[in-house]
Amino acid sequence: MKKILVHSLKAVTNTMPVMVKTGLAALLLSVSSLAAANTSAAERWFEVELIVFSPARSADLKEQFDNEVTPIRLSNSFDLVTTHYQPDISSLLRALPLCDTTAAAPVPLLPAVLRSWQQWQPPFHPILCLSEVQPPAWHRVTLFPERLVNNQLPMPDSLPAQLAGKSEQHQPVPYLAPRSAFALTELATKISRQPNQTLLLHTVWRQAPVTEKLAVPSRWFAGANYSELTDYWGRDRNQTATDNAAATALTLFQNEQQHDLFSTIDTLLDQLNAAGKLEPLPDQQQQLPQLSDSLSNLPDYVWQLDGLFKLHLDHYLFVNTDFNLRRFAADGMQSINVKQSRRVISGELHYLDHPYLGMVIQIRRFQPPEPEAKADTAAEPLRQNGDIP
Repeated sequence: MKKILVHSLKAVTNTMPVMVKTGLAALLLSVSSLAAANTSAAERWFEVELIVFSPARSADLKEQFDNEVTPIRLSNSFDLVTTHYQPDISSLLRALPLCDTTAAAPVPLLPAVLRSWQQWQPPFHPILCLSEVQPPAWHRVTLFPERLVNNQLPMPDSLPAQLAGKSEQHQPVPYLAPRSAFALTELATKISRQPNQTLLLHTVWRQAPVTEKLAVPSRWFAGANYSELTDYWGRDRNQTATDNAAATALTLFQNEQQHDLFSTIDTLLDQLNAAGKLEPLPDQQQQLPQLSDSLSNLPDYVWQLDGLFKLHLDHYLFVNTDFNLRRFAADGMQSINVKQSRRVISGELHYLDHPYLGMVIQIRRFQPPEPEAKADTAAEPLRQNGDIP
C-alpha cells in the first residue's frame, strides 16, 4: 500500500508544471521555517543587568542586626562566577611534564599561593611542570593510569566589581554577557564615586526564564575574600577558644545521652522484675539530635557578598534575591541577610533598597541570533531529480 502511494505521488509530481512545483517547494520551506520560528519564540530570552553596592548611609545607622549567620544552600543553583575565575584546565595540566625533583630548586617568581598550587619555573624550558606526588608503580591498577593533578586555581583575595563574559557567541544555557552588553556602566561609575560607598558587583547575564516551580536561581559572590580570617559561621580561624568550647559542649552532650540511656535500661529492668508490661521506647528520631539540612552545600569560600538571584516568569517577571553581606563590626564579623521579592517590568530600572545593601536591576528582552538558513539544503533533493530548474 505504501509503495502504491509513493509511486502515485511521484507520478503526480512528474506531471505538475514547473511553476506549481516551485510554489510547492516554497510552501514546504515556509511551513518548516514557521515551525522553527514558533519553537524559538516559545523560549523567550532576557538580559539581566545587576548592580550591587553598599549604601553610604549604612555607617550611620543605629539599627541593630543579629550576628547569627543565615546559611544559604547552593544545592539547586547554577554558578557563573566560579567558572569564570576557576576554569577547567585539566586537559592543559595533563599535557605538562612532571617536575624534575633532582634538579636545583628554581628561583620563585610568583606569590606563595601560586607556588603552592603548581611548581612554576623561570622563563626558560620547561616553563611549567606538575609537582603533585604520583602514586608508586605498585599502587597502580591500570595499564595507563591518569596523573594526579590539582586543577583548581586559587581564588584571589578580592574580586573586581565588574564581571563580564569573554565571548560574543550565544549559548543555549545561561551565560555571562560580554562587555558590549553593559548598558548601566555610567550609573555604576557614579555609584562607585560616592563617598563611603562600595560597588560590589556589576554584571550582565542572559537566560530564558521559566515558571517559578521550574526556575533555578543563580549564585553570585563578590567583594573581599574573608576565608583566611573567618569560617562560614563567622568564627575567627585564629581563635581556639571557640573550638575548645565546642569540644566541651560535645562532651557534656555525650555524657547526658549516656546517662539517659542507663536510666532507660534501669526503668525497663524494674518493670520486668515487677512483671509489668514493658512500655515502648521513645521514638529514636526524638532522642537523636536533628542535623539541620542547612549545614550541607555551603560555599567553600567566605565572601563579602554571597547569595542567590532567582528570575521566573509567570505572566509577569518576578525577582527573588537572598544575599548575605559580611561587614566588620565592633564585636567582630557581622553577617546581614537581605531577602527581597519584586515583580519587575522588562526595560525599566528597579531599585531594591536596604539599609546595608542596594541593588539596581534592569531586565531587557534579548533576541538570540537566528540560525543560518538551510533553505538551499532542503530544496537540494528536488534539484537533483531535475524537477526544479
